[in-house]
Amino acid sequence: MAPPRRVDIRRWRLRITERLEDFPRQHEALQSAMEEFGPDFDLKQFKSAYESKTDLAAYNRAQAVERGLARIQNYIAEVAIDGCKLAELTMVHKNGEATNAFAMLAEAGVISRALAARLQKAQKARSSIEHFYVRVPAGSVHHAAVLIFESSREFIGPFRDWIEPYLTD
Repeated sequence: MAPPRRVDIRRWRLRITERLEDFPRQHEALQSAMEEFGPDFDLKQFKSAYESKTDLAAYNRAQAVERGLARIQNYIAEVAIDGCKLAELTMVHKNGEATNAFAMLAEAGVISRALAARLQKAQKARSSIEHFYVRVPAGSVHHAAVLIFESSREFIGPFRDWIEPYLTD
């Protein structure tokens, strides 16, 4: 396999750096959106807002949760993929690129296999919400938000520690 081009390396480094810098703000935004439905992110309150046809203010609060979970999961997937490329980890699995990256990071010892499995589940949930939105039940979105909120927080520290040496020449 040919070594990565310098332009690709610069692009991966920049995207990883930008996502890592913005992650805390996005994570707090998701937390804030979830707290709009009570301190414990009440499923009943969320479901009512998510399914509302008349209360647009409530529906918009539910949309903030959906947007937040999608952005966080996109960030995690992007940095995982770019990090694997930057470290020249061989992507051997036959699943989607993010799913492969999470598996490779587990194989490299960056994250646990259990966390990789949760991140893969979160990736699948985000994709379902994004592509089949009208048919996704409120409970599935609620579950995905909690999963993504928790697993991303667990991922970011070990990933940051591992990727740091790859971010400079």
